[in-house]
Amino acid sequence: MQRMLLNTVILSSFLVLASCAGKPVDVLTASDGTVVTGQLQSISSGTAVVSGADVAVPSEGRVWCKNGSTFAGVISASDGVIVSGANSVPVDSVYIVVWGNTDVHNETFAVDAAHGWLNTGIEMQEGEMFSLRSTGTVVTETGTATPQGQEKFSSSVSLVPGATSGQLVFRTGETQQPVAAGSTWIGKSPGSGVLMLAVNVPLEGSMESRGVYTVTVTAGTNGTGSGSVVFYPADR
Repeated sequence: MQRMLLNTVILSSFLVLASCAGKPVDVLTASDGTVVTGQLQSISSGTAVVSGADVAVPSEGRVWCKNGSTFAGVISASDGVIVSGANSVPVDSVYIVVWGNTDVHNETFAVDAAHGWLNTGIEMQEGEMFSLRSTGTVVTETGTATPQGQEKFSSSVSLVPGATSGQLVFRTGETQQPVAAGSTWIGKSPGSGVLMLAVNVPLEGSMESRGVYTVTVTAGTNGTGSGSVVFYPADR
């Protein structure tokens, strides 16, 4: 645990320094906790090259994309593109690459606008990676909405006052602050507990809200386990 916290502090320091310098950099955390920064040049045959520095990586990893999709397999990269089997994506569309435990849990839910919070039964640990991808339309007191919500409408008495009307929202556990997700969300779990999903209706319990969003949840590890290697692309 102490090592994990130390690595997190070191990584955060590198990201802050790079941001202050105005030079976005890629960051790769090796299995021994060493942090390498620069620009990813290639990944091939178990070696990632970042600005001339070679870092050993397992052959198989998992790529999490900013659009909420994810894929796993033998990872290679060159000329700004990350490849695994039939999948290839530009580096600047990648959220994170994790080598180590690449298992994920995929499940799809129907989130009803009229039924408040939906308990997915998926237990999240703080810091774990997950993504939400949502489709569909609902009707609330303020009109028709997609998972992005209605930009011009929000209410102080809605299910989640900080989100817009009709927007998909989530929380992890009963006491965590809800988060506005929209049609696509990817990141690390803000807390530990069961993942809950809901449509942000203007008036909780209103019989006028109807419709369903189809929400696909993909949950997995974030690479903090022993022996894991993690790559964080720069925001180019």
